[in-house]
Amino acid sequence: MEPETYYYQIGGFQAHSEEWFQMYDDKPTIDAIMNDDGPELRPGGPGAPIELVLGILHNGASYVLMTSHQMWTFSRKHRLRPSHRRPWKVDKFASLSPIYFATKSDLQDKLKTYKVKSHKNKKDKWDNSPANRGFFQLDGRGAPGNPRADFENQRVLYRLFTRSATPGALGLINPPWADAVRVISIVVNTWHKDRRRERFDSPNIIDVGWTDVMMPEYLESKRVTETVHMKMKGLALKNEEQNAPFEHGTTNQEGTLDILYSDVRRLFTHDAANVPLVVLVHDEEMVRGVLARAGIDVGSFTSISALFQRGQPQKLLYRRSSRSPSPRRLGTGASHSSRHYERRWKYEPDDYAKPFSVKQEGQSSSSSSVRIKEDDKKPGSSQHDGAISLPAGCIVNVQNMVRTLMRVTQTGPSVQATALRMNIPANPRLPCAGNECHLLLNMWISMIEGRGIDEQWTDRLAHPVQPPSPTIDPGEVGGDEDIDPNDYVPSSMRNTGGTAAPEDDWSDDDW
Repeated sequence: MEPETYYYQIGGFQAHSEEWFQMYDDKPTIDAIMNDDGPELRPGGPGAPIELVLGILHNGASYVLMTSHQMWTFSRKHRLRPSHRRPWKVDKFASLSPIYFATKSDLQDKLKTYKVKSHKNKKDKWDNSPANRGFFQLDGRGAPGNPRADFENQRVLYRLFTRSATPGALGLINPPWADAVRVISIVVNTWHKDRRRERFDSPNIIDVGWTDVMMPEYLESKRVTETVHMKMKGLALKNEEQNAPFEHGTTNQEGTLDILYSDVRRLFTHDAANVPLVVLVHDEEMVRGVLARAGIDVGSFTSISALFQRGQPQKLLYRRSSRSPSPRRLGTGASHSSRHYERRWKYEPDDYAKPFSVKQEGQSSSSSSVRIKEDDKKPGSSQHDGAISLPAGCIVNVQNMVRTLMRVTQTGPSVQATALRMNIPANPRLPCAGNECHLLLNMWISMIEGRGIDEQWTDRLAHPVQPPSPTIDPGEVGGDEDIDPNDYVPSSMRNTGGTAAPEDDWSDDDW
């Protein structure tokens, strides 16, 4: 499948779907989408969830989208007038990821968060929906980066190496590396009450643990390439008898900095140029410091999005179709507006179109296929075979992912405390970096294999393992208007003045 380069918005501010049915009434749109059993919207087959696209803009706002092919097929099938608005270009989004709707209420609940409030007597109109108004109010004045898009790009990575999504539908060229992705989860524990200025340059390391796996092999077999736990000699924890034993091997009790740095250099020897390296961390600044002192070029590490190669937006084709637009020929009784839509856009029905199979998430295979017309291309063209220069490594701050997902500013000093924030059982009073690197890996998998970021937040709040933690106050965004659970400003974008966020009251006994 050729990478999609244009997308159409379903619901929300200035949506393309507004012109399908009665404006500002999503119910007919929801009914038509959820009653559609075609392979374009249900690539897993009849009865499988509806599969659309979640697009997150560079400012963090999000929209539910259809691909060009989905939009064209859907509007023809239901004899709908195509929108006169220009479609979204692929490069307008920081992430494009699959989003699934099993029931009408799922889609209804999602689109409700994009309902805009009245713009009466307002000159400037903008997206003031509960889902997005916080992002547009900040007007780009938030902290750098886009943690919500970063989260969704992790979900895309999972679906690429598990072959549970079609790259082209997400605007991606099929990557040649998807069958093998190396993941290293590394944890460096220090005294968390150490507040010395030089603590990152000269840390008091207690223990270090790492686990090295290959994806997707690990998901199927749980096979681990290597797992290590090293305690630094002379820096034993208080209450040593209460520390958790290393559950995955034998602890090296005689660790020194020289031994640690030598082992780290060996670990990060990455000779396979066509295998991406993903590094999972909890305290990113501390791990970067340790790796740098070991001689690892962490300055060349980047984000997951560097692995993706997107299709470039092409010129929209305003050409007359070579095929007759007659309703009898089309077999749909198409109106004048839908015939104009055929002439105007790139995708056309083609009896000789090449089918592509789609593997639905959670299913081993699918006999369903979608027919789409492919542009002419030269065999072996690097534009279509996913050829891309891989970065030295992609670093993933799992702690930041959890904060973004759970909408909290702090998660505690340890991996276990962070796990509790996302409602994964863990005991922060039993430290062991060797066990924690496994926990960190499983936390990452738990997030990237799950639903979209907003739905996953709701799912996890519904199954708490501890008292509810403080979340971002949604009332601060909308003033005295009605409060919506999705109406918030992300934690990463609220603390714009450079002041450190308050810490939880953790005691020294936690270590």
